[in-house]
Amino acid sequence: MPTFTNAKIFLGTDANSFATAMTTSNGQVTWVGSANDVTDPAAINLHGRTVLPGLIDVHTHPKYIADALHGVACTPPNVNSITEMKAALRQSPQFGKGETTWIEGWGFDETKLAEHRTPTIDDLDAVSTTQPIFIYRSDCHSSVGNSKALELAGIDQTTPDPKGGFIGHFADGRPNGYMKEVAATQLLIRAKSAQSFAGDVSNMATSSTHYLENGIVAIGELMGRMKPADSYHLYQAAAKEGFKPKVAIYYVYDEVANNATLKPTNDDQLRIAGIKVFMDGSISGETAYNQAPYPSGNRGVALTDAAKLRQAIDYARQHQLQVAAHAMGDAAIQLVLAVSHDLTPWLADRPSIRIEHASILSDQMLKEINDATMTYALVTQPIFFFAEDESYRKYLSPDQFKLIYRDKSMLATNAAFALSSDAPCTPWAEPDNPFVNIYAAVTRKAANGDVVNPEEALTIPEAVLAYTKWPAEIGGFTHNGTLQPGKAADFVVLDRDIFSIPAVELKDVRIKETWLNGQKAFG
Repeated sequence: MPTFTNAKIFLGTDANSFATAMTTSNGQVTWVGSANDVTDPAAINLHGRTVLPGLIDVHTHPKYIADALHGVACTPPNVNSITEMKAALRQSPQFGKGETTWIEGWGFDETKLAEHRTPTIDDLDAVSTTQPIFIYRSDCHSSVGNSKALELAGIDQTTPDPKGGFIGHFADGRPNGYMKEVAATQLLIRAKSAQSFAGDVSNMATSSTHYLENGIVAIGELMGRMKPADSYHLYQAAAKEGFKPKVAIYYVYDEVANNATLKPTNDDQLRIAGIKVFMDGSISGETAYNQAPYPSGNRGVALTDAAKLRQAIDYARQHQLQVAAHAMGDAAIQLVLAVSHDLTPWLADRPSIRIEHASILSDQMLKEINDATMTYALVTQPIFFFAEDESYRKYLSPDQFKLIYRDKSMLATNAAFALSSDAPCTPWAEPDNPFVNIYAAVTRKAANGDVVNPEEALTIPEAVLAYTKWPAEIGGFTHNGTLQPGKAADFVVLDRDIFSIPAVELKDVRIKETWLNGQKAFG
């Protein structure tokens, strides 16, 4: 029954509640109070360190991160051209390991590359034609593969586009390796994952340390799959091999639409929580579905129409699952509101519908959210404008840009609110570092120094609550989010006081220790 004393413990119940001591027992917090009341001579002295409830990344892609951790970061500041990308791929630990070993990378954004184009099958074939190569674009919707990867996926110039996706071609009809949007990217992912379930489990288990280093004790898996392996079974196996964060899985609706047996589960460590519906693509990829056109004249891609969204909502209601609707463009968000605004919520313990990203929100949309019968959550990622400011400036009109990532306005609505990373789906070397995201939310500064809609800045306590209490309530992590008696003894010790440092230092905060169930798991 360890007691912790001489600390600055943020309880997470509101923006202003702190304690200086805490006792845990059997994996739970049993008491919080003043260090002056501690008499235990064996109490652990934290020497004034700041303690937060364990952080929650309620929208991320752990399978992708597990892949990325042994892949190549094709992101600034290290990779700024296709030439540098090819050199980095040749330095991959997987390079030269044989024809069954995939070389993987992630994070490229063609607008940030010196060549100002997407790498092609020919670029990657210059690295290897005997090993398959797969690289995620920064949004994780699109990707590029070499000839070996396309061969394993059975893709040639006669392969039709999958519904909602596009296979790129050269002028002569030959596939150029670019797989645009999720449905096309999945063709390569399935070929890759089909080779080794055991390898996926091992990668996932190894990634556990990555989360603990970042203070993340619970995650929302927003890309649950049934093929080539059930994500629930993948996490079960990974947990047996040492994967420690708590997980709530949201299955891609298209993969479970005909599954009459999918039901929510209540295990605190691993749960089936909901379904994921893709309404559109990404702003940086010019595929977010917008009301105003991009400079190219396109308005993006509408991946789900009103009829299909109603089907998904009916499915979620019938199976008592939450709906997480990926909607970046304002037309996509408006469609979610139009279909669901007047519907009766079906979940009592959390919002029935999550709007993921909510990247462009007008005042009218905010009013509709406030006036709705439906209960919503808004889960957003300021790290996107932090890392992708140039793309947003390029592809959005000045009027659209004024409406991006309106964190303060979202927080003022009746909707639940949380920050998350969507990692690794952004061109930044640390895509799920919570403190980079908090820095962006508080300072509204992009990596290039641009200031983005500063009136939408959060306070530091609000940004911390958006990584603790509020995502716990949205994602159903009922034992986490705060440090109160009866809650899980999952907490982090910081290397500096996040509440008093200059805002410019927020992105430099690091985790000194992570504790799970009252036991030190990192540090």
